Amino acid sequence: MTEDVYEPLALYRDRFKAEHAENTAAFFEKLVERSGVDGDANAATMTEIRALDAQLAAADSSRSNWKVLRALSVIIVIVGFIGLVLFILPFLSPDIELPIRVNGLWAAICAAVAAAGIAFIAAKLNPAIRLLDERLRSLAEHREEKVAEASAQLAPLNRLYDWGMIAKLVQQTVPRLALDPYFSRARLDELYHSFGWDDSFNRDRSVLFAQSGEINGNPFVLAETLDFRMGTKTYHGSITISWQERESYTDSEGRTRTRWVTRTETLHASVDKPAPEYSREKFLIYGNEAAPDLTFSRTPSSLSNAGDGFFSRWRMKRTVAKLEAFSRNLDDEYGYTIMSNRQFAALFHATDRNDEVQFRLLFTPLAQQQMLNLLRDKTVGFGDNFVFIKDRMINLVRPAHLATTDITAAPSLFHNYDLAAAREFFNTYSNAYFRALYFALAPVLTIPLYQQHRSHADIYASVLGKTASFWEHEAIANFHGQHAFEHDESVTENLLKTQAVRTDAGYTEVAVTAHGFRGEHRVDYVSKLGGDGNWHEIPVKWVEYIPVQRTSKLTVREADGLTLQDYEEQSPTSPDWQTFFRKSQIEPQHASFRRSIVSFVSTPA
Repeated sequence: MTEDVYEPLALYRDRFKAEHAENTAAFFEKLVERSGVDGDANAATMTEIRALDAQLAAADSSRSNWKVLRALSVIIVIVGFIGLVLFILPFLSPDIELPIRVNGLWAAICAAVAAAGIAFIAAKLNPAIRLLDERLRSLAEHREEKVAEASAQLAPLNRLYDWGMIAKLVQQTVPRLALDPYFSRARLDELYHSFGWDDSFNRDRSVLFAQSGEINGNPFVLAETLDFRMGTKTYHGSITISWQERESYTDSEGRTRTRWVTRTETLHASVDKPAPEYSREKFLIYGNEAAPDLTFSRTPSSLSNAGDGFFSRWRMKRTVAKLEAFSRNLDDEYGYTIMSNRQFAALFHATDRNDEVQFRLLFTPLAQQQMLNLLRDKTVGFGDNFVFIKDRMINLVRPAHLATTDITAAPSLFHNYDLAAAREFFNTYSNAYFRALYFALAPVLTIPLYQQHRSHADIYASVLGKTASFWEHEAIANFHGQHAFEHDESVTENLLKTQAVRTDAGYTEVAVTAHGFRGEHRVDYVSKLGGDGNWHEIPVKWVEYIPVQRTSKLTVREADGLTLQDYEEQSPTSPDWQTFFRKSQIEPQHASFRRSIVSFVSTPA
């Protein structure tokens, strides 16, 4: 029987962290064994590369020193020539005034120094620098050859990296978490029909990546999106004005006189204009039918990181006192009643909850304690760094630590020509990915009822459909890059939105519309009163952003269960794939394989 995760912090600290590290290390060694890579040979090649790196660094340092010496020599030669010029000029122009007079002895010394400097540069420095240039070129070429050799040694291993391997390692460590190969339409329909999800959330967003899955039959999505909003940009302009005015002054004899003086002033102006703003966001969506009418929200509390000092205890007491007063207020719209666990009430807060009975149904004493452990933690996980919003059967968690975490686990991330470095990176990435995902889920894992409650859709479901959802379509389009879809006149980022327009014989044609803006340069004139008493028009240049869009066709074909290595081996020769590519009038090398889905961009729709 699969074990539930009721104490997420303790389980990670005492068990999951070490288990995942062991699973990751063992998985990597199996990959190395399957690949047949000769680790000793690669280590020897890397030793040679590091030796070449040291020689390159030494040669480059030596060349820099010689170049510094040449620069100093050039300066000495220039000084010598200046001395000669100062000696010769009085003979050519007797009336010229010179700051320094140079006699014949010093002129001879200057000439000798200049000649010696030129000879030293030509005979010693330039040849030495040329030799070092040649040595650097030779060493660089030799290093490139060795890197190519090391890359060839690790090529069999690089071909084994696949899209789903990190997800499988997570599931091996925590069997209660099931991760999908891609975000299917069936999984999205489940969120629609069983949990009340709707697409309004996706308005003005484009999905960059989405990892769907389930916890005991309850679906979740870990996603990254590109978000758009029309914001405001401030543009600045300025002009400098001048005028003459008469001023009074007292001369040296004590008499008052007047004179004309010129005054200057710089006038500044600014205008605010609409401008598109883009940002990236990572979050977790989790569906569960427990407490189906409950809504609440909470944000990180500074009290979670407070110590046990006098001021921290005072702040806690003050917060609790305010909550107790709020709880006694029977006229508020929420009917808030403070929990008996005052620390939980202060740290989790959630004073906007709409149903006290359902809130207590979720947050039992065990759940409260586990949530407190999570919020108070400073070493195992990430502590109180998350926003938690429950809107009936949909839970939205925004953990701050995801902002700095790569959640794609793309195979190309692990490609390397150094086996030791590849091993270290693979283990580091996998462990960091697991920690980030686990503690993004931890806020919902602290609630036992969520794991005990299995959705009706999952109980009666048999096999989830294999067709990719529009979330996955958007992620695939962004994987190909905005440049493949953007309008020619677009000067901003582009929001890629998709719509499936045709499904035929196992593949789907998707219309991808890139929404961007072209820029038109404008000038506004702002009137400002100057110090001369006149009004002046100050030009302020700004850019008007005008929407543009372009629609292209993206073809996708799901290949559930197919690995990247299998696809690369089969696509050039398999009759099935050859028929597909021939019908689509595309060469296999122009298609992309990503998360068990093959896709390619066609001409504009």
